[in-house]
Amino acid sequence: MKRITTLLTAFALVLTVSVPTVLAAGGGTRISLKAAKAFPAAKGAATFKSKAGERELDAEVEHVRRLAGKRVSFWVAGKRLGTATVTSLGAAHIVRNSERGQFVPAVRAGTVVKVKTAAGVLVVSGSF
Repeated sequence: MKRITTLLTAFALVLTVSVPTVLAAGGGTRISLKAAKAFPAAKGAATFKSKAGERELDAEVEHVRRLAGKRVSFWVAGKRLGTATVTSLGAAHIVRNSERGQFVPAVRAGTVVKVKTAAGVLVVSGSF
């Protein structure tokens, strides 16, 4: 019995360590976006939701105050999704929904999300 308990505990630990950034909630998948070397304090997140005939992608970056007033671009699966202006608090956010006629690429396991400066410098990135 002790061996089974130990194995179950080890299995639970492996799950929590290996899949900490993906959360399924409300029919969507959320990932964390990790800081690039040029912006070590930056962090972000992206959420993808899909249902019959509709896809929605929501992405954000924060803790980039030095980019306040500048535009950052959001990239998904190698395609530019759009741009947003960084607020005075150091955050930028974008939402795209196919039902509104906006481009939302198909997202699968391994799809990469990146946020870059206007000069192409990576701010944060992650993958579904």
